[in-house]
Amino acid sequence: MLLSVLGFVAAGCGGGNSDQKANEAYASGVCTAIGTWTTEVKSLTTVPSGGVTKASLDAKLTQFETATKTMVSQIKAVPPPNTSEGQTAKKQIDQMTSQVQTTSAAVKSAFSKLPANASVAEIVSSLSKLVPQFEALKSTAQSTIKTVQNAGGSLASAFQSESACKHLS
Repeated sequence: MLLSVLGFVAAGCGGGNSDQKANEAYASGVCTAIGTWTTEVKSLTTVPSGGVTKASLDAKLTQFETATKTMVSQIKAVPPPNTSEGQTAKKQIDQMTSQVQTTSAAVKSAFSKLPANASVAEIVSSLSKLVPQFEALKSTAQSTIKTVQNAGGSLASAFQSESACKHLS
């Protein structure tokens, strides 16, 4: 009886390595997706060589939407560790991705209200109201990663040591 109890306890202790691998995989997947998205969004802030037109902004909006959808699907494709830390981190990261999706929808809505022959002044006036939301997105991504890193535990350690996470916080 004692041997079977010890065997059961020993078997339970062996999960640490798989937990570590799950933590590392989740940290890597989430941070890589956010890092790629951040880089793509930053690249969209350059002014097109032909100047700002509704068509050039429409192309950038499409790139932003695609980058956002890709980031969300990449994050959802990586399962969180099956621990309370994993579930807590998933909730925080889900809130961040939800905010990104909401901002993406707000940008699309504002842009769709512009006439096809909108002047640069009309475009700037309409979209300038969205600048604070864009600035908040980067801040939200950084604070989400920082929160997970500061939560303590083995998942936090994985987010702290993962190279893809280091430039986000």
